[in-house]
Amino acid sequence: MKHKISAVIMTLAMAAVCMTGCLDSDKKGSTDQNDQNTAAATEAAEPVTDENGEEMSESMELMRIKFKDVPEIESGPLIKMSNTEAKPGEIAKVTVSVTGADKKWSMCGIHITYPDVLECQLDDEEELIAEYELGKATEHNSGFVAMDWQRNLDPELTREHKRSVFFTTMFQDNNGKDGDIATFFFKVPNDAQPGTVYELGYYYMDSDMFRDLDANMSFEKYAFEHLEGGSITVR
Repeated sequence: MKHKISAVIMTLAMAAVCMTGCLDSDKKGSTDQNDQNTAAATEAAEPVTDENGEEMSESMELMRIKFKDVPEIESGPLIKMSNTEAKPGEIAKVTVSVTGADKKWSMCGIHITYPDVLECQLDDEEELIAEYELGKATEHNSGFVAMDWQRNLDPELTREHKRSVFFTTMFQDNNGKDGDIATFFFKVPNDAQPGTVYELGYYYMDSDMFRDLDANMSFEKYAFEHLEGGSITVR
């Protein structure tokens, strides 16, 4: 995997480290914020449900609370993960894509989640840089970084036996396209049973984003309130 060596990529890398806690650094501030986020979600008047009527996690409830006063728009970015299959011991390819935002977005920072029994494939094991392949949506990016969040996990992820890949990219203009953003790779356990389904989802942090140059919060609200997860099914 080749990474662009530039000031932009260094900025994105620093952002990835700060947002995921991938390195063994002091996480007290992040942990305190997570506690506040969980408390805020707990105090919500009613449980928040997703598009399928299922109760959402604390982090995604926080997202709804953050955007509750932001005006709605009828249509916008639809970000989703693929549903794929793999045999025990094989590497599954998981693609994150977007529609409804062709040449309308300039930056994103998103955490996707996966069960901790899967093994994210890394391009750099020491720095926890995730292996990835870029798609059409990000072909004109000014920098792209993806990191596997394995250490100092927030309580919600630990409790649910999940890990997270954080990816971030930016463009010089609203040059983000519709299509595949990036494909990531996960090894299925050797002893996985056929028919097992590993659910893939999202973890929201206050620093996550999906923005145009004008930082239109309604645009970002639509993107995060309409996230679609994916799955890996063992065949």
